[in-house]
Amino acid sequence: MIDRKLTEQLQQWLNTPAAERDREIGAKLIRQLVRNPIFADNFKRMPNKYMKMAEYQLSKFLPLRLAEITHEDVQRMTKKVASINAEHQLDKPLPGAKSTSEKKRIEKTEAFQVGKRPDHDSLPEEIQSLYKENLSIMQNMRACHAQLILLTLNEKHSSCPDGDRYPFVKEIIDLDARYHANWQKYDEYPPVE
Repeated sequence: MIDRKLTEQLQQWLNTPAAERDREIGAKLIRQLVRNPIFADNFKRMPNKYMKMAEYQLSKFLPLRLAEITHEDVQRMTKKVASINAEHQLDKPLPGAKSTSEKKRIEKTEAFQVGKRPDHDSLPEEIQSLYKENLSIMQNMRACHAQLILLTLNEKHSSCPDGDRYPFVKEIIDLDARYHANWQKYDEYPPVE
């Protein structure tokens, strides 16, 4: 359950100009959310030196808390991303990525038209654009997944708060939904004769 009082306190602290912020409250927020007592103590002793870092660290929690996303929600979303990864193999290199040069790989990709309808060129531009859009959606999903992997690798050496992970898992889930909606619309469009 999200503590609404803490969320309001965090929002109020972040909305206050840096020079007027209460460093006791800032240190308390750092202890509670970032869970780094050394950083909290350093901030309390030298607020000017650590203000930007405190602002950055605490601002990552605000969108989560305003959306009332809990740790369990992020864990559930992470499991969904794992199933999306299994479906699309986001962590696998593109076909021919290691064996051919960049130019040949592009030519190979252009020749390799998976899922393209035989009447594609006859379809209205808006339907054709769905096919093209899905390529960029897949590239964005791969980029978000790569960032998520980097966070997970670093997690073994330090804590990775849900505030870091949430934007990427949310983006992957949203992109996957759009990807499937585009394919459905593209595939269900009546054949052009």
